[in-house]
Amino acid sequence: MPLIVRQNIENGVIGVWKIIEEIENLVTLARLSQQDVNTFSGISALHRKKEWLGTRALLNELLNEAQLIEYHIDGRPFLNNSPYNISISHSSGYVAVILHTHSIPGIDIELLTRQVGRVASRFLSPDELAACIAKPELSNHRFLVHWCAKEAIFKMVPLSNIEFATDINILPDDFDQESGTFKGIFNAKTGPVPLSLYYRISGELMIIWGWTEKANFHL
Repeated sequence: MPLIVRQNIENGVIGVWKIIEEIENLVTLARLSQQDVNTFSGISALHRKKEWLGTRALLNELLNEAQLIEYHIDGRPFLNNSPYNISISHSSGYVAVILHTHSIPGIDIELLTRQVGRVASRFLSPDELAACIAKPELSNHRFLVHWCAKEAIFKMVPLSNIEFATDINILPDDFDQESGTFKGIFNAKTGPVPLSLYYRISGELMIIWGWTEKANFHL
């Protein structure tokens, strides 16, 4: 199971794995608890089994110990008896995890070849859509940046009923480097919350992440 990215960040770490093992090897790497075994037995799809096991194997690699991933009622993952907050993403045989001790993290990964332009109007504001198509040769790359960034922010915000096109905005940028930072805004009821985001191209993957404080949303 190749660890293709391990990157230390402020108060945390990011990891990305490419899953190449068969189920039997992944089960060994995941070091499942009895609770995990019970959950795993209810997963039927092969690709879902591999993603689920791969996520736990990656977490064990990052922490050098087995940890139980549990879920809030809204589906957001958390770790019991750990100083880390966690966010998870997976895409076409890859899994990603971000861990952060002080804030709520969010991460999203996608294959660079994924075409999301046909649904862009569902997750982009009119201004964002215009910015993405200003240079047709860069449109899909920019669509992917916006998609991944909004997914990451969605995971960072401890609220429900979020509309990607109106509640989350990505500020204009060229997005023409292999890595960098940019800004997003979450339009909370109490006012706009500015957010810093980070991105990295690694092989065939786009990786975008960030983190925020609960206090930003007056919870």
